Amino acid sequence: MHGPGNAGNLPAAQAPGAGGPSRGELNQSRGYQPERGNRAETPTPRTEPSRRGEPQGAPDRQRTTEQEQRRGADDRARTNREQDRNAERDRAAPEHKDADVHRRAQEHGQDNQRARVGEHREEFQRERTRLSTQDRERLHRTFDFDRARVANAHFSYHVGQRIPREVRLVPLPHEVIGFFPAYRGYSYFVVGDEICVVNPATYEVVDVIEQGYWRGRPQVAELRLSSGQIALVRDSVPRDFPESPLRLRLALGAEIPTDVELYELPEIVTQRVPELREFRFLVAEDQIVIVDPHDNSIAFMIDRS
Repeated sequence: MHGPGNAGNLPAAQAPGAGGPSRGELNQSRGYQPERGNRAETPTPRTEPSRRGEPQGAPDRQRTTEQEQRRGADDRARTNREQDRNAERDRAAPEHKDADVHRRAQEHGQDNQRARVGEHREEFQRERTRLSTQDRERLHRTFDFDRARVANAHFSYHVGQRIPREVRLVPLPHEVIGFFPAYRGYSYFVVGDEICVVNPATYEVVDVIEQGYWRGRPQVAELRLSSGQIALVRDSVPRDFPESPLRLRLALGAEIPTDVELYELPEIVTQRVPELREFRFLVAEDQIVIVDPHDNSIAFMIDRS
């Protein structure tokens, strides 16, 4: 037993307060660490709690399903729009087709009408040239000039022009139809002493008979052309041939002013139609006007259309 005074004789490692083991603790070997303090704790991954009865990952599948549903709805809507457009085009196609057919039929009908008018007018001219002076006087008396006269004609009434619908037309007399059957169903009106023959369906002037015709001109009666000869003359004159600036009503027997230039007919015409060698021509108002150079009178007119 040592007394209290022997404390100073203890070794430094065992002296109280010198860092030695406290009372009641077991001596541990140097370098030992408690197992809990020495091991690094690895955190356990935590997962989001799922809703009751729903397996883990169900929200992702739900979002995918919703996206697919939206895409499907968009595809269906796009398909429906395309089907609607196609159906509208299908409905409109017959209408456009019918409109095109109607337009082409109208154009074809107008072309045929112009061709018929041209043929009738040429036939009318040929028939007129064959009439004797007595027949012309009798024909002249069949027209009712007072009834058909237009007092103030402030419009163009050249051949091929359409006159206003308010112009009062008079049917051609039966005696005229007897002379010229091709003009059955046509009407007329009078400006001055000129007789304008009109198609009442279109109000288009198809012929004009000037007062000079009634006086009779033997030169006019001498020129007679067949339909083949008329076609030859028409085809031989170029479409871009310059027109003469005439201020004259074109009609058989009308006199062309002496200052208007006249042209010789093409050689192919004079070779095949020798009777035209002495005649000259000009182009005016879409007409090939054949002129007798002896008195500058119009002997024949050919519609270029």
